[in-house]
Amino acid sequence: MEMIANAGTGPADPFTWYRAALAGQVRELNLGHAPCGFFRLRRRDGSLDPVAVWPEADGTRWAKVGRSGEPQCLAEGEAEFCDRVIAFCWRDPIPEEVYFAVVENDVPWPDMPPERADDYANMPSDPLEALRIELEGERAEVEAWLAKTPISDQASADRAANWALRFADMEKRAQDGRRTEKVPHETAAKAVDARWRPVQDAAAALKARLKDAQTPFLVEKRRQEAEARAAAAQAGEALRPTTNASAGTAGRKTSLRIVRTALIEDFDAALMALRENPDLRDLVQKLANRVASSGGTLPGCRIVTTEKAA
Repeated sequence: MEMIANAGTGPADPFTWYRAALAGQVRELNLGHAPCGFFRLRRRDGSLDPVAVWPEADGTRWAKVGRSGEPQCLAEGEAEFCDRVIAFCWRDPIPEEVYFAVVENDVPWPDMPPERADDYANMPSDPLEALRIELEGERAEVEAWLAKTPISDQASADRAANWALRFADMEKRAQDGRRTEKVPHETAAKAVDARWRPVQDAAAALKARLKDAQTPFLVEKRRQEAEARAAAAQAGEALRPTTNASAGTAGRKTSLRIVRTALIEDFDAALMALRENPDLRDLVQKLANRVASSGGTLPGCRIVTTEKAA
């Protein structure tokens, strides 16, 4: 007999294993033996069925699955029942009062979001509009529940977490839809780039080569003009207006520009001079957060730990 956990019931209290499981204590279970207790079975379609196993006065154990299922005597077929039901629900024990509230009063599961009231079968053919309708159908209900229900017990925390899964599914479907819809546009854009980019890049490269080739001449021309102005000034002649050395007679001219770049010779001194720069501070904060998230520490930093549901 395959062992998942210890035997579930004892002669004194047939609910011993169930009480321990409900208290969060990890116990092994004999897969061929159905422990007495109350559980929840998740079906493949996501629906949830209440499960009860209980002893009668004569010692026989009975089981019931679902809200309206017929009780089943486990004197025969217990192994089959364990394979079909217990193997999939023993890790999810539920309080006795929750079981009877769900079965007898048809109360919704306290830790689950409400069932969708709207019928999403007849939705628009546009997947975006269909998802928008589904989202709006949930939004008002969620916001009303959050406004009046503080998360103050395990059931409400579980409900919030389970409800978040529903929106996570919508988020994923929206993300997948966005990516799918973008594919042909991105493919077309890449094709356009691939078609035009070689000519554009070649033209830009030749433009740069021609401008670079002019630079020595324009520098020399400016030097000669400066010398001529100096000689004229020394001779007492009238000075001509200063002109910038340039080239080109059709359209925009090429002229010399002053390009200033920094050659860092003392990194620490430059860093100190820029320490109040907001861009540098943002960059340092980003790098420090990366170190902190990886579990490291950094001189001059204090690791701040906050807890957030994720």
